Amino acid sequence: MFKYLFLGLLFPLQGYCLESDQRQPIRIQADKAVITDKEGLSVYEGDVLIVQGTLQINAEIVEIKSQDRVILEVLARSDLESRELAKFKQTLNKEGEEIFAEAKKIKYLVQESRLLLNGQAKLEQKKDVFSGEMLFYDIAKGLVNLESGSSQERVNMTISPKESQ
Repeated sequence: MFKYLFLGLLFPLQGYCLESDQRQPIRIQADKAVITDKEGLSVYEGDVLIVQGTLQINAEIVEIKSQDRVILEVLARSDLESRELAKFKQTLNKEGEEIFAEAKKIKYLVQESRLLLNGQAKLEQKKDVFSGEMLFYDIAKGLVNLESGSSQERVNMTISPKESQ
């Protein structure tokens, strides 16, 4: 259930990312790509880098599901034996507020503006940091749910006070 996450970079975050990102071309670099237009599935492998405006995704493997050239979801993940984590970064507004996420698997549900992180999940926004085994982030509502994964592990949060102006 939380084995997925992300990608707010290929589509607008319904007003929760820079509008200019949506109009930017999507640039993808990878060692290997398999694109199946008929099925609406693209799989990129080997040090994958996806950039669209301020949105950036880095992972060992990225799968993009689309329908009628509209991206529905992006799954970024690391190889099973790898220590590397998939990474997601994007500027959310004109003030320069950024979101940064990393996990073994990151799934972005585009239509729902949600990120699902699984495996060493971590989310940073402003100076706040959330980490646990599984993390759910509703971008539109600003809602974070964390799970530890077991009774021996705990979720961790660092909430910074509001800066005085």
